[in-house]
Amino acid sequence: MREYSAGELDAIVLDSFEELTYKTKFEVTDGFSSSRPLKKYADFLIKTLGGSVYNKIRGLFYSEDYRKGVLLSLEKKRMECVTYFSEDYPERLRSIPAPPLVLYCRGNTSLLNTRCFGIVGSRRTLTNILKECKKISGQIAEKFTVVTGTADGADTAAAEGAVQSGNLIFVCAQGLDHIYPAGSAKLYKEAAASGLVISEQRPEVPAMGYLFPVRNRLIAALSEGVLVVSAGKKSGASITAEYAFEYGRDVFCFPYSIGVPSGVGCNRLIKKGAYLAENILDIFGAFGLDFTEKKREPLTPREEQVLSAIRENGSAHISEIASKLGCNGFELLAELSSLEVKGLICRLGGNRYASL
Repeated sequence: MREYSAGELDAIVLDSFEELTYKTKFEVTDGFSSSRPLKKYADFLIKTLGGSVYNKIRGLFYSEDYRKGVLLSLEKKRMECVTYFSEDYPERLRSIPAPPLVLYCRGNTSLLNTRCFGIVGSRRTLTNILKECKKISGQIAEKFTVVTGTADGADTAAAEGAVQSGNLIFVCAQGLDHIYPAGSAKLYKEAAASGLVISEQRPEVPAMGYLFPVRNRLIAALSEGVLVVSAGKKSGASITAEYAFEYGRDVFCFPYSIGVPSGVGCNRLIKKGAYLAENILDIFGAFGLDFTEKKREPLTPREEQVLSAIRENGSAHISEIASKLGCNGFELLAELSSLEVKGLICRLGGNRYASL
C-alpha cells in the first residue's frame, strides 16, 4: 500500500467530504498551496456551508479515526491516490486551470509521468474507422501511453488497441466504485491490471452528464497530442480537442468525406488548425519520431484459415467463420484470441470480428 505524506493525507481527507465543492477546496487550501489551513478559513466555511456542517467537517478532518477509515476504505478497494501535493503528480496537470486535487487510481501510477497521447471519438463511429482507431492506437502505444475515455465506440477501440502493451490510461468521468458503461467492465479490469484507470471524482460518485466534459479536460491535459478519430457536430470529442487547443497541445484528426455525420467535427477542427492525420506517419512525423512496422509473427495454418474467412467480407460473426471452416465456434476461440494479439483482427462486439 502506498505511504502518504501529511500533505497528501490532508488532501485525501479534504476531498472525501461531499459537501465541499471544488471551488471551496481550492479556497481553503490557498489555491492548493497549503494542505491544512481549515481553521484559518472558519468564517468563510461557516458562511458557505452553515455552522453545523462546518463543525461536522472540522471534527472529522482532524479525527485520526476518520483519517484511518478513509485510507482503509481506499486500501480495501485497491485504490491509490496521487494528490496535488504528491511528488509524482503530473506536471502537465499542475499547469492547467483548475487542476484536480486528487486522482484516484487503480494500476500503474508511473504512467502518469510518461509521454502520453490522447485518442477520442464518437460512440457512433463507423466500423471501418473503429478498425483504424484500434490499429493506430496500438502503433501510438509503441512510443506513448495512450489516454482515452471509457465510452463505447472510439474510446473502446482505442483502449483495445493499447491495452496489451500496458501503455494505457483509462480516464473515467465517474468514481471508480462504478463502471460506466457496464459493457466496458472487461476492458476496465484489463486496463487496471496492465495499465492505469483514473478518476478525479470520489469513488462513490456515479456517472452524471456534467462530469464528462470535466473528464475530457484531463485527457487533453495529460497528453502531448490528441487524435480525434470521429466527432459529430456537437460531441465530447470536440470538447476534448478544444481543451487541447487551449492547453497548447497538438490536435490531429482523421479526414472525412462531405456528408458523413460522425466526421463533421473532425473536418471543422482541421479547418481550425488541427493536423490532418491519415496514418501513424502523420502523427509521429509531427513529433520527429520514426515508425517501423513490426514484423508479423508467422500464422499457423488454422489461423490463416480463420483470417481468410474474416477478410472475405471484411468482418464476420463467429458462427459464419465456424460454418466456413466446418467446426464449432468454441473451437476457434484460441485462434481468434491469437489473431487479436497479433493485431490482425479486432472484436466488434456481439461475437463479430473484423480484419485490420
